[in-house]
Amino acid sequence: MSPRPDTAVADRRSLRRPLLTALGTAAGPTACTVCAVHPGALPPTIWQDLVARLPEDSAPHLCDLGNVPAYAMAALDPTAPVPGVRELAAQCLAELTAAALTERHLTLIGWSFGGVVAYEIAAQLEAEGRGEVVDGLVVLDSIAPVAAFQPADDALKPTLLLDWFAMYLGAKRRRRFDFVPTDEDDLATLLAAATAQGLLPADTQEAGLRKLFTAFHAGLVRNNRCTAGYLPDPLDRTVTLVKPEGSLLPASPDLGWSELSGRPLRQLAVPGDHYTLLGEPETVAALAALLAAPPTAPPQAD
Repeated sequence: MSPRPDTAVADRRSLRRPLLTALGTAAGPTACTVCAVHPGALPPTIWQDLVARLPEDSAPHLCDLGNVPAYAMAALDPTAPVPGVRELAAQCLAELTAAALTERHLTLIGWSFGGVVAYEIAAQLEAEGRGEVVDGLVVLDSIAPVAAFQPADDALKPTLLLDWFAMYLGAKRRRRFDFVPTDEDDLATLLAAATAQGLLPADTQEAGLRKLFTAFHAGLVRNNRCTAGYLPDPLDRTVTLVKPEGSLLPASPDLGWSELSGRPLRQLAVPGDHYTLLGEPETVAALAALLAAPPTAPPQAD
């Protein structure tokens, strides 16, 4: 059976793009190697502001999971097999090792689902006896892979999905979107609010917005499938959780990471929401300071 056209296109595009790329060149000897794990949803250019704020002796790199063909296709075809967290982390680690980045100290930082993969990269390095190369492990509004946060795909409440989609839509349009859904709201209500605030053109059709919402939801389901059954042991290291004001789960103080941080969890509260945090100047400045600081120096939480 031939592949679906959309999955075939995703496969070809992913094959043309490397999983690991350098985001800059250090001036002089490298003192700080940073590897960001990006899960897609938004373009990898969202890291540019942070990279620009890092010290000149930094060597920033990006692992873009969207360039893993099986991961990309799983968001387009719900019947396609998904790579698990361990498999994705192993692919990232193989690239880091081939680039000799694991021969020096580095900091792993992951946004959203990328934070879970970054954690597993650190776990695999630890299992191989190379854990000492990881100076820091930073997760950006990532939901920890613990039992409490492994719901079924259909367990996400419609209001929660609509809230996350509203944040995502605002980030896509580079505009603040003031929309807090209630149980009575649906996609039509969101569309009315978006057009009223000038976020979308007045003639935007609900069918077009629903297509975007369907793709957004498929990405969430894909990440749930990748994480299903992945319940790692705690690492004997400090995990730093960066949590924005508009977190995916604002009611959860630590997003479950206290269970996986073998030492006291470090937390940094920052402006923005899940999808805009890497575009908030104050947040970017705080992250740059965090990444440039010695690993023993705790971040200054709000």
